[in-house]
Amino acid sequence: MFGSRNREKCSQLYDKYYRGRKFHDALYRDLIQKYLVPGQRLLDAGCGRYMKFCQDFSSVAQVVGIDLEGVLETDNQSAPFGVCGDLSRLPFPSAYFDMVISRSVIEHLEDPLAVFREFHRVLRPNGKVVVITPNKYDYVSVIAAMTPHRFHQSLVSKIFRVPEDDVYPTLYRANTLSSIRKALTTAGLAQRELGTINHYPAYLMFSPLLFRVGVLYERITSARALQFLRSSILCVFEKPGRPATASPAQPAGSEVGTMYCSAVRSS
Repeated sequence: MFGSRNREKCSQLYDKYYRGRKFHDALYRDLIQKYLVPGQRLLDAGCGRYMKFCQDFSSVAQVVGIDLEGVLETDNQSAPFGVCGDLSRLPFPSAYFDMVISRSVIEHLEDPLAVFREFHRVLRPNGKVVVITPNKYDYVSVIAAMTPHRFHQSLVSKIFRVPEDDVYPTLYRANTLSSIRKALTTAGLAQRELGTINHYPAYLMFSPLLFRVGVLYERITSARALQFLRSSILCVFEKPGRPATASPAQPAGSEVGTMYCSAVRSS
């Protein structure tokens, strides 16, 4: 079922139905670029060990990534910088960042409100939070919620050919349009953009038959009336207020990495 022949057929179906379209990461990246001003400070909350989006934006902004991963792909001598830490207790000064981004993290949080309050704290006035996270009502999320984590872990590992320890338990405590809006506004953030987006059937790339079923689902849920069933939530929220005329002076080079690592050790 997970063989290379079936994957090749699914790749051909992808080219047939989706070549040239933008999905998930591309739409998320476009939204970050829409609001990010060159030279601003950006925090990637839940950056992952490979710090993918930190790398993408390190030439544009002063980027810091934070994750529970023990090892991050940075030497902290040059951008992007990385910190091992808890999102509900960010080891950064208040009003320090201009933007916080978070990709595929919210679904894993035990207390999303506590994390969103920390986002609010570390943002400067008018700072933005850009989040993409799975929709609780998408069929992939429903299956994940209804099956044991061990099964979900094994299946995702086979489909995407990643280590099983890269697949984390999902809780979906702020993964509907209404619940994520409520949590973010309760944390003091104001809605700028909030909606759902569809994705090609990435989780079904192992079976041509199931991939075609996924294509049908994607077409049906593209209707506005069924947007609550789409695969992901993509949103922008803002910290209200009037920004200061300028950011505090930014340490350069290795001083930044040293400062962040020291903050983590003392937190």
